[in-house]
Amino acid sequence: MGAQPPGQTIGQIPFDDAFPGGSVGFAHDLHIDKRLTLAAVADLADRLPRRSVIADTAAQPLLVPQGGPPRGALERPGDVIRDLHNANAWLTLLNVEDDPGMAELMNTQLDQLESGMSAKQGKRVKMRKRVAFVFVSSPNSVTPVHYDIEHSLLMQVSGSKTVSIGRWESDAARRHEFDRYWDGSHGRIETLQPEAAAYPMTPGRAVYIPPGTPHWVHNGPDISLSVTLTYFTPATVRENRVEGFNAQLRRRHLKPREPGRSASVDIAKSYVMVAWAMGLRIRSVSPGMKHRDSQASDEGSGYRVEGS
Repeated sequence: MGAQPPGQTIGQIPFDDAFPGGSVGFAHDLHIDKRLTLAAVADLADRLPRRSVIADTAAQPLLVPQGGPPRGALERPGDVIRDLHNANAWLTLLNVEDDPGMAELMNTQLDQLESGMSAKQGKRVKMRKRVAFVFVSSPNSVTPVHYDIEHSLLMQVSGSKTVSIGRWESDAARRHEFDRYWDGSHGRIETLQPEAAAYPMTPGRAVYIPPGTPHWVHNGPDISLSVTLTYFTPATVRENRVEGFNAQLRRRHLKPREPGRSASVDIAKSYVMVAWAMGLRIRSVSPGMKHRDSQASDEGSGYRVEGS
């Protein structure tokens, strides 16, 4: 089972030998925050834009490699949350930091982590693109095996779940799934990877999950509510730019060099992606152009399909 020192707080994570390459358990106090009651989250879901809500059935197999659940399908997502005991559903609320109260909650937590990161790793290690998600699930829900490209901190607020952390069985398996991600799988993987640790999550418990780490979730017998706070670093931004560039080459039937093989090639690809992203932004605000989601952001796709 994954070790979860009861006294380790979010600000102490950077001093753990496992961070940032391995999962780390820690404690938090979000379970006593009135902004995170089930009723408050249901109201938040109704205030959010419809495309900020992802919903799916609770009874999921562990392996669902093709795509993910739809965004914006629920007209009144708050009503589903209020009836989760009977709804057989799980919902992901995306970008809840757009709400001022949730932004304050997110930044209060991540400021503590960033302070520890700077003290341990140097002031040049800065967070980029902080984002917050809220997950609510019916009893006994299952979140299929997947990975995310962000650094993630999953914090249990109410109910219980077990978060299983996997490890890639080989470099070839990891490369295959990374290519699939950037080609459109959004992190849902084809093969169950070996379990490396399991974290039992109850209110006040949390786990840090490194980017690119396979994991899956089994909820307990009650409604589960959790928050995930995510961020990028300059290193993950650069790697994701290279992955995005390589995906463009694969669409042209080329075989690009994977990240990390050549620093100079990676830098060149990163600059190209920055220029491409700037061009997309300019065109998106031009007269007659409609805004659309793009995988060309500086940080990566940022499109989450799961309910961790």
